[in-house]
Amino acid sequence: MNKHNQTKALFQKALSSHQAGNVDQAKVLYEEIIQMDPDHSDACHLLGVIQAQQGQEKEAIKNIQRAIQLSECDIYLNSLGAVFLKQGHIQKACSCLNKALAQNDLYIDAYNNLGQALLLGGECMDALNCFKKMLSLQNNIPQLQSNYLMCLNYVPSLNDSEIYKSHLNFNKLFDTCQSYHKKDSLRPLKKTLRIGYVSPDFSRSSVAFFVEPVLQNHNFDLFEIYCYANVNQPDDVTQRFQSFNIQWVDTMLMTDDQMASTIVQDKIDILVDLCGHFSGNRLGVFARQPAPIQVTWLGYPNTTGLSSIQYRLTDAIADPNKDAYYSEKLIRLPSPFLCYRPIENSPDISPLPALNNGFVTLGSLNNLAKINAITIQTWAKILNQLPHARLLFKGRPFIDTDTQNRFQQKFEQFGITPDRLIFRPYEKKITSHLMTYHDIDLALDSFPYHGTTTTCDALWMGVPVIILCGNKHASRVGATLLSAVGLTDFITHSIEEYIEKTIQIGQDFQLLKTVRSYLRSVMANSPLMDAKALTQNVEFAYQQMWSGKY
Repeated sequence: MNKHNQTKALFQKALSSHQAGNVDQAKVLYEEIIQMDPDHSDACHLLGVIQAQQGQEKEAIKNIQRAIQLSECDIYLNSLGAVFLKQGHIQKACSCLNKALAQNDLYIDAYNNLGQALLLGGECMDALNCFKKMLSLQNNIPQLQSNYLMCLNYVPSLNDSEIYKSHLNFNKLFDTCQSYHKKDSLRPLKKTLRIGYVSPDFSRSSVAFFVEPVLQNHNFDLFEIYCYANVNQPDDVTQRFQSFNIQWVDTMLMTDDQMASTIVQDKIDILVDLCGHFSGNRLGVFARQPAPIQVTWLGYPNTTGLSSIQYRLTDAIADPNKDAYYSEKLIRLPSPFLCYRPIENSPDISPLPALNNGFVTLGSLNNLAKINAITIQTWAKILNQLPHARLLFKGRPFIDTDTQNRFQQKFEQFGITPDRLIFRPYEKKITSHLMTYHDIDLALDSFPYHGTTTTCDALWMGVPVIILCGNKHASRVGATLLSAVGLTDFITHSIEEYIEKTIQIGQDFQLLKTVRSYLRSVMANSPLMDAKALTQNVEFAYQQMWSGKY
């Protein structure tokens, strides 16, 4: 066999392994092909794709760029853009993805990646338009629909009715799906209920902070726990989850039908979604009703829109009166509806930086997607009335000076000079991330989409948070968190009050010093960190669901 035929046969073997999910074998074969033929662009590209999936972004970029040098095609450009997006290099990602679309303006995956890049960079309206274009080309793929629905939560101009109707449309994708259980069928009394939790976030992620304490505190005499893990990159936190008294099921390579069948075979009584419409969700499995009762909780700040999910766990502060905009029945737990667990060996709380600096440092470590034009204008008004104050941002996209410059320009139009803004890039080490709060006196929450983990982290580090409370879950979860630790004075209900309260507290160094001195102790003994109480409340809700009392 000549060299050309040999590499051709080897590539087909590698491609078959890759498509079958045997990525390690495929990776070895791609590397072997490249040794034989360094100019094999497809092998370079697909090796890079696998490396990106395995967290080897630098190597991935090198190989995909090599493929582009050999043949600048839309597929390679899209893959490179996806890697840059994963790294937080928003401008580089957008450049690659726009080039891909210039070559092929019907490229659905490129529109999807570009929408996510724009959203991560804080351009929610541009992202929304990109997702709309994507759906105009292909509207029957669940994950693409989910990305569009997820984006709606960030757009302040949309009303509840618009967002709700869009979520209900998601349900139509599954009209022909087989349903394993009827929602309202009679259920026998059982001493032990089998609970299945479904999530891509059983790893070092925001959701893990809130799931772990519940999994550890379940009453294992009354509940058997299964975790259906759609985890793309397992890590040390994944290993910790696996050590719990649970049944662990890796679902990454399962189709929706295979996963639903597995859940039926496991005889799960109550299946709980922890992701909603965020990336990695398995809502297609829930659409098949593999468990008699299905619930959504924690991960997503809105309805799933699925008729096959009967309940949503929340509380009366986060969701006081918006039942009409949920396809699920709201079960209001005693507040709060979640429990935070900080990392072990958290950094100590620092002295108030304002005492040394002589000015207040405000801070936002929220996802940039949540920082919209109205939020920026509001924060600029605060800075204009606190002329010596600084505003510190931290996020993955700030690794790029282009992103920093773009944010500076947004503030400059309201008279805020660049020296008033501080930018910090994302840090992998959570301890280093938390130490950012050593430089912040007062945190500003985004609106209308609040932070959750971000707010809990700030409070744990002794930094109070100003929130603007709205009328739906995404803009009320901050009120749940602050109420749980007794900081109701930091909750505001209008932009004017938000500005006034921030200016007032930002000048009261003694108040900030006092709050900083006691906040961690108060939080540690608050309902927000009472894992046993929350778990008991969740378990009671499960029992009520099973007995048909809701």
